[in-house]
Amino acid sequence: MESCSYSSDDMDNNKKNVDVEAECVGTPQHPPEGDSRQNILQNDTKPAIGTQVFGTLVMALVQVGHGTLLAFSGITLPQFTDPQTKDLFLNQSQTAFFGSLGYLGEAVGFCVSGPLVVKLGRRVTLLVTLPITAASWLSLALSPTVWLLLTSRTILGITGGIILTSTFLYIIEIAHKNIRGILSGILNLTRLMGLLMVSSLGVSKLDWRQIGFVCCGVPALSFFCLILLPNSPRWLVTQGRLSEAQKALVFFRGKHYDSEPELQDITQQISNVDKKLNSSWQQMQLLFEPSTARMFLLLIVLYLMVSVNGCHIIMAYLVPIFQAMDSTLDPYNSAIMFYVVRIFGSLVHVCVIDRLGRKPLIIVSYSLCSLCMVTYGAYFYMHKTGNVSDMGWIPLTATMVSIFFFGIGQPALLILSGELLPISCRSIGSSMLSFSLACGAFVSTYTYPMTVEALGEHGTFWLFSGASSVITFVSAVALPETRGRSLEEITGNLINNWHQTTKL
Repeated sequence: MESCSYSSDDMDNNKKNVDVEAECVGTPQHPPEGDSRQNILQNDTKPAIGTQVFGTLVMALVQVGHGTLLAFSGITLPQFTDPQTKDLFLNQSQTAFFGSLGYLGEAVGFCVSGPLVVKLGRRVTLLVTLPITAASWLSLALSPTVWLLLTSRTILGITGGIILTSTFLYIIEIAHKNIRGILSGILNLTRLMGLLMVSSLGVSKLDWRQIGFVCCGVPALSFFCLILLPNSPRWLVTQGRLSEAQKALVFFRGKHYDSEPELQDITQQISNVDKKLNSSWQQMQLLFEPSTARMFLLLIVLYLMVSVNGCHIIMAYLVPIFQAMDSTLDPYNSAIMFYVVRIFGSLVHVCVIDRLGRKPLIIVSYSLCSLCMVTYGAYFYMHKTGNVSDMGWIPLTATMVSIFFFGIGQPALLILSGELLPISCRSIGSSMLSFSLACGAFVSTYTYPMTVEALGEHGTFWLFSGASSVITFVSAVALPETRGRSLEEITGNLINNWHQTTKL
């Protein structure tokens, strides 16, 4: 079998300086007709799915750990605020911090994750982060003081932000274009499994320390599974490690699938960028170039609206909110129903994302979320002005319907944002988008009690409805559809559209 080598001149007809190291990648030349390899490629033109699913399941296990962090405060707050408790007690200010510090930590984690995933790659970043996550859960479970409890939760938020960025980028970059939506949706689905797991532990009457010990085991197991995976092939190309990138593509596409055209598309796109891709600052400069800045700023607006549309707040104060509904159902059982419904919504997302596309799911989901929040606010308005003792089903139903469609729409928006950012600045861009989401979620969660005091519960939920309406309108007017396109095709179309617009 013959081999060939790539040169920067071959990859860039404009003779730009390319910072991609030319390596032998062991790809075959065109064999004579009748060659056994040619026959194999003719008979088997589809990429292997098993290894892509395996990689997704490993990242999904990592995401389960992130889900436990998100659910922990909503389930355990009643234990911390119980005046009869013999363990740690949180006052009103400490309670607000406990519910929101996870999001503040995530904001810091998203800032840190950008440089880490650029330098170390997605996989190595996770291998460094997961042991710290396990140690932080252990510290939380053994906390003798409120100070250490809040500190541990903040560190868990930081590692959670790094985990969320790294796993999402990894799956986006290893998945074939025909199943990228499904595999990305599985990540969100399994994160919700972590939420459901913590809710079930709350019903089992385990105390918060015991729940913390259980959560500690998830990142520990994830660490050992992650060792079996290779690095992201697209990240390897940005580092000039072409032979490793080829091996990673063969791992995820199968040895009988011709992955050479995909590798050439990746290297060609990177060769058109006349700046190095291994510097966070240089990636940020690329992010704010005119061809990418418009889409990036648009995504920033959408992420900020998602952070204040109410769903993150409901998760942080889940049991207390259900206690305020005057429903006949037990608040902890309602919490389990809440996460089961969201998981069902994510299952629907996985089934339809690569059939219907990203944009229609976002528009339909957030328009219905807006309607549910209006209904929720109307119930609290009537609760304030009249007797609603026999109408407790209204807010419960509105909550379940909104979280169902949130489970469909939010993953579609996350996938779309990852697809719209070019590889030249995807790492930094994704971390900055997630940073804006976490900052917005922290502010909205921490100020929720003050917002309710100022606007009332009805006014607060009408505010949430307005945020979902903005998401619906902006998505309908400005977002493109990316279903069935490779990452390189999506980026090329956006750049071409920008050039055509500037010429006009």
